[in-house]
Amino acid sequence: MASATLFALFLISALTFYPPSTTAQPVTDANGNIVTNGGRFFILPRFFGAGGGGIRRARTGNETSPLSDVQSPLETDDGQPWIILSIFKSLFIPEGSRVFISYEYVEFGDSVESNEWSAVAGLPEGTLVKVGYQNTINGSFSIHRASSANTYKFLFSAADSSFSGNVGIVLDEAGNRLLAINQDHPFEFVLEELPSAVSK
Repeated sequence: MASATLFALFLISALTFYPPSTTAQPVTDANGNIVTNGGRFFILPRFFGAGGGGIRRARTGNETSPLSDVQSPLETDDGQPWIILSIFKSLFIPEGSRVFISYEYVEFGDSVESNEWSAVAGLPEGTLVKVGYQNTINGSFSIHRASSANTYKFLFSAADSSFSGNVGIVLDEAGNRLLAINQDHPFEFVLEELPSAVSK
């Protein structure tokens, strides 16, 4: 009994003093500054003039609420603020860590049940990134360095390891630039952190 207790205490202390996040590189913003875990960000395309602006919610298809995550069609639009929170209890977001991506502002009468990104399969354009859907794939998003410094991409992985893919852009019939999973060409982005006092 005593040895089991000592082993448990050892594991707790090891995870406390040597958490996985201390060995990973921190995610940085477009200027190379370390970003805040749980901070608010604009998710912007790597290149200005890459066909659109930042990431935001929108109504697409026959949706009655803005359930789709899309790239704004306006290159000058930064999109909306998104909260990015790593599961690690660190002040920064470690590269490769599992993250929750959500928004904090809900309009009066908004019927969206969840404000977190999720993956939804079986749609005409493939597996899409949505908010507020009930029938979602059990899995998680993670953030990874892309092709250059301060540039990142999102990866989605199913919890049962049956499915994973980069988050990229696909067009629907109306020309909306939808976030979709399992794309060969990921949407590469930079982050712009907003001061915590700023609200939408």
